[in-house]
Order: sequence, then structure tokens, then C-alpha cells
Amino acid sequence: MADISFPARITITRQPDADGLPVLDAKLAVSDEVAGLALPPGPTGAAGPKGRPRSTFRKTGEIPAAAARPTGLGADDRGKWWHRLDDGGMDVWDGAQWVHSPHAVGPQGPPADANTLDVAPALHKPNLTVPALDFVGKGANQQVKVTAPAGFAGPEGPAGVSGKIVDSPDYDHSTSPGSNYVFAYHRPTQKFRPLPPPMGVGPWSWFQEDFVADQEIDAAQLTAGTFTVPALSFAWRPVVQGHVYVYGANSEVEATVRLGSADGVIVAAARPSVGGYLYLPLLTTYRDEDSVPSLSPSSTFATLPAGQPATFVVSLSRAGGGSGKIGFSRNQASLVVHAQPI
Repeated sequence: MADISFPARITITRQPDADGLPVLDAKLAVSDEVAGLALPPGPTGAAGPKGRPRSTFRKTGEIPAAAARPTGLGADDRGKWWHRLDDGGMDVWDGAQWVHSPHAVGPQGPPADANTLDVAPALHKPNLTVPALDFVGKGANQQVKVTAPAGFAGPEGPAGVSGKIVDSPDYDHSTSPGSNYVFAYHRPTQKFRPLPPPMGVGPWSWFQEDFVADQEIDAAQLTAGTFTVPALSFAWRPVVQGHVYVYGANSEVEATVRLGSADGVIVAAARPSVGGYLYLPLLTTYRDEDSVPSLSPSSTFATLPAGQPATFVVSLSRAGGGSGKIGFSRNQASLVVHAQPI
């Protein structure tokens, strides 16, 4: 408690006791104004016990007057009330006695709309373990959502019958499968469909002894090998790669792979080089020396129709109008062809 000071009058008397020892007696006197002052509050006490939860009001019936109140009520009847008809009041039982509220009940209102309770489909999820009811809406338009917990997992069933891929709802029927097509995911339709092989069909390959014998001639052009890919059931464009071992005396030598004949369109080539023995890579190169074609996925340039075999001619030629001998060695020569469907 905090200190407090106030004016007062003290009277002290002194007198000896039976043994002759002095005894002091002090008396404190305050005025009426000071005596009426409130003392300061003390420290907060401990929390009291938790009370019983308050029950909701539950209308139980009607009675004509107080004399008709029911008897035999106890603590479990707390919150029940009766409509008193004599004064339009409420007689409420609080668990121990009656509490009367006069004029608490007003006149009866009009009938409410009929209530229709719509039960939504039950929600089943394996991770839900507690059942619940959730009421949505107000008045006559209400809906109750039921959460039903999942039960225990049942035994594993038998294996189903294998079905066809084309019968799956994830299969796109807009594209018909072709020769050597692959099964792939098509992002625009978000379904699986047959697609042309991304790297083409094949490969067909030849190396070393498949080429003609080593040559060294004084000519503008020589043929190192002629190779054939059999007829395919679809139209396609060749993707050609390889190597050839060439040499020249006094001029640049260009190695090319031509389609159909030694004068056909170029489908692979190496950069022209001068002198010495050179191991040149043949890279896919589409070129026509007589025109400037437009190459596109729908173009027919450097393509083979379905049902027609393809001939590839590997040749060496002087570049830039030079002179002298040109030659090659088949020891390190190779050719690889893929068929890219179009």
C-alpha cells in the first residue's frame, strides 16, 4: 500500500505501572473531514474460481400469471423461460430463482418464409479426419456443407485391363501416325500425339571401303563415291554429314555431296581448302548453283517424294578455276544420312 499523510492530534500520557516503570499512552485524534477520507486500494487479490457458463434463453411455454409458474426446477433448467400472458413479460429461471421481465414479449409478427435447407454434396478427402457441418446463407435460403472424414484404406484391387493409347482422353486424334513417328507430348493441345521423329529416320552410313579407291587425277572434278537410300513411304529432306580426306596441288579443293547426280543440288559441303592432305568435315548445306531457292518446312527444294530412292554423290572439284591434280584417300572417309520427314 502506498504511504498516505494527513493532519492529526496526538495526546500522550505518562504514568508508572505497579512496578514503578513508566508507561506511555498515545491517543491519535483526527478531524471529521480526514476521518471520511477513503483509504488507498490494496494489492490485487488472486483470481476467483471460474463461473458456470451462461445458458441461452429457451422458450418453454406460456403461463397466464406468476401463480402458474412450474415447480421442481433445478440448476439444469437454467435459461428456460415462459411467456407471462398477464403483462406480456418473461419469467426466466436462473438456476435458483425466478427473474421476471415485464413487457419483454412484443406482439406476434407475420409468418416467416418457409425454410428450405439444401444439402451440398459431401466432401471426401483422405486428409480430413474430423466430420463437420457448415451452414451457408441466411433466412429461408440456407445450405449445409457436410465434411465426411475418409475411412480406412481398403485392400488393393486387381490390376485393370490394359487399354489402347488411342482410347485415352489424353490422346490427340487430330494427327494421324506416320512411318517411324514417335509418341510425344504436344504443348498447345496439352495432349499426347504422334509426331515426326525430331532427329529424322535412319541413319544410313558408309565409310572407308564403301568409297571408291584412292585417286589423284589432273581433272576439274572426281567422284569419291555414290550411295543410295532406299525408297521411303513418306516425303523427306536429307540431313547429311561426314568426312573426306582430300589434297590438291595448285588450287583450292571443294568437297560436296549432291542429290541425284554429280550436278545435282548440294546437300552437304566442306569449305574449300588449298594444298596438303586435309581431313575435311562435310556439313549439312543446302545450295543450288543455278538458282537461289527458298528453303522452308513447306518447300520442295532438296526433298525426296514418297516411294522414290535417293542417290548421293560425293565429289571433289577445283574451286576458283585453278589447275593441277586433285585427289582423296578413302582411309578416313565417311558419310551419314538421316531422312527428315516433311
